[in-house]
Amino acid sequence: MPFESGLISFAAFTCMALAMKKHGSSLAWKSLPSQRVLRILGWVLLALAATTAVARLGAPLGVTTWVGQMCVAASLLVLLLSWWPRLAAILAGGAFVVAVFLALL
Repeated sequence: MPFESGLISFAAFTCMALAMKKHGSSLAWKSLPSQRVLRILGWVLLALAATTAVARLGAPLGVTTWVGQMCVAASLLVLLLSWWPRLAAILAGGAFVVAVFLALL
């Protein structure tokens, strides 16, 4: 089973979480993009995750896998944001890089 869509979904949900004032301000990073850019990037990444899953597995199984991996990614993000928000943001960047690497293989 390809994990690219799950990793991209994790990055997408992290972007959406950082677009909220509550989570974005907890990092105290000055270099974060604006909330609007983070929201748009999150939605684009979710669409990319869906496209990746459907391209790899076909429409019926791809959508099912994508939804399942989104659920796991969102659950992991919630657990990480409550204790280690900086680690969640760093892992999201790493997850996206690994997903791109896996997709190119």
